[in-house]
Amino acid sequence: MSTVTATLLRHYNALYSCPFHQTVLATTVLGLTTSFLLLRSTAPPPRSIPSPRINPLTAATPYPPTILPGSRLVSTPHGTMNVAEFGPASGRKILLIHGSSAPSIVFSSLARALAADGYRVLVFDLFGRGYSDAPIDVNYDERLFSTQILYALYSSSLEWDRFSVVGYSLGGGIAVAFAAHFAHRIESLVLFAPAGLLEVSGLGYLTKLARGGWVPKAIETWMLGRLLVARESAHQYDAPTEGGLDYSSVMKWQAAEHKGFINAFASSFRYGPIYDRQEEWRAVGKSAIERMGVLIGERDDVVPPALLGEMVMLLGGQERVRGEILLHAGHNLVRERWRACADFVGDVVGDPEGSDDGYDDDVMTASTSTFEAAADF
Repeated sequence: MSTVTATLLRHYNALYSCPFHQTVLATTVLGLTTSFLLLRSTAPPPRSIPSPRINPLTAATPYPPTILPGSRLVSTPHGTMNVAEFGPASGRKILLIHGSSAPSIVFSSLARALAADGYRVLVFDLFGRGYSDAPIDVNYDERLFSTQILYALYSSSLEWDRFSVVGYSLGGGIAVAFAAHFAHRIESLVLFAPAGLLEVSGLGYLTKLARGGWVPKAIETWMLGRLLVARESAHQYDAPTEGGLDYSSVMKWQAAEHKGFINAFASSFRYGPIYDRQEEWRAVGKSAIERMGVLIGERDDVVPPALLGEMVMLLGGQERVRGEILLHAGHNLVRERWRACADFVGDVVGDPEGSDDGYDDDVMTASTSTFEAAADF
């Protein structure tokens, strides 16, 4: 046995019998503990991840935070959120809710068209998207999103006591979940390719495990990356908007620069109103909302057009709900066919000034036979 080992062993054995060694050990432990408690930061841990708005704009930034009229940043207990509100103050009010991957700029052309038609529109970036912060201590479920809607409404200088809601993709599921509890405030409900009735049973085995939280974080991130790349690819050949926006670049920038986006996207997939939400849809169907419409693209590869019939029936049937399939359109219909979407909103919501309470029964985009076939599902 070496001299060093023998010395250490002697001191170790002395801890059980020597008061001096015991006192030295206790004093050392107490001193280290006290130093840690006194020197550690007393500031609470961060509760949200800031959006890219804190970074200086560069040539690679696809659009500035103030690209839409009436843009404002709103401080909330869940983090700062990006809101835009514009259009005639006296116009009928419309709230637009975007989907899971692209921020609210996806509504750029549609929102501007509605404002030009005389409506007052309000859009916002869901938490973790665009220029809204990403809370890290909550689930991205209908409770968080409904709370964010209320934040957006109360940030306005106008009274949003009665308004219409337009939801796209995940935003459609959010709109229905919100309407299930706040139907008394909603004049009309318009859904574009809405989530909510997709079936978990249709997911792959590994995807089900990821949604249940049983997949390691690294594998889940890899899976989400593949999904985002697929969605970006769906945009890569899109023509730029009138303002020159390239949505493939927007999505790549968001994934790279918004450090809270991936977690927000994953949590929305796991907890958001996307799959098997029939009960919420039935609740809305039993509500007093008189005007409702659902529009799905004929070539939608995310929300099957075959779901249209079930959606209409759950919301109250053909007598109450205007259900249409937009021919030659895909899941990106709110951008690619924004004029048709704006007309559909106008037909369901009514006159911008609130004087027209009837539907405009012009040309239907889906034939009667197509709609009846969809209604069998």
